[in-house]
Amino acid sequence: MPGGLGACLEAVKNEVNEAKDWLIDLDAAIGDGDLGLTMARGFTAIADEYQQSPQADVGRALVRAGMTFNRVAPSTMGTLMATALLRGGKALAGKENPSNEDIVQALEAAIGGIGERGKSQVGDKTILDVLQPAVETLKRELADGKDLPQAWSTALTAAEKGFEQTANMVSKVGRASWFGEKSVGKHDAGAGLGLVLWRAIQKHFEAGRES
Repeated sequence: MPGGLGACLEAVKNEVNEAKDWLIDLDAAIGDGDLGLTMARGFTAIADEYQQSPQADVGRALVRAGMTFNRVAPSTMGTLMATALLRGGKALAGKENPSNEDIVQALEAAIGGIGERGKSQVGDKTILDVLQPAVETLKRELADGKDLPQAWSTALTAAEKGFEQTANMVSKVGRASWFGEKSVGKHDAGAGLGLVLWRAIQKHFEAGRES
């Protein structure tokens, strides 16, 4: 990851904290409204932990982050984020300088973990409706010869489109599913989190180019 894992986690921490109130509002519309608080707590904890005790092995660092996230942010989304970090970390076991292919494989493992743990798939109005098209776009752009920051930027457009499309969907899993057809017209909060995370790493890449 360009700029190092620590800088990437710090960028995510900052972006999630800045978007905290937005995530709370999204979640309050068809949920319990605590998403922004729990995600800010979780991503702050793993970024701070890494700064205090960095590890060269990216995979091991992400596994540790997943365990920490599960402990400090107990919630449905907290469990999903912990699972994503654990799966992604296992895919990067022993890697100190992951290749682009390694990163894609870790992202695919993370998404697979979210889908399995959350019993969800694309179209269910969840975070997967942002992450799946973003990762697919990233993989295609890298295969076409783009570098990681360029490919990530193009994938951000796919993530944004995926988020907007959730407003037209019926929530099928989790607490939001209780609203049924009444969830149409409202964006999914989990998808909002996915967009925030993808945008955070995009900003991390941009900052690296400017420095």
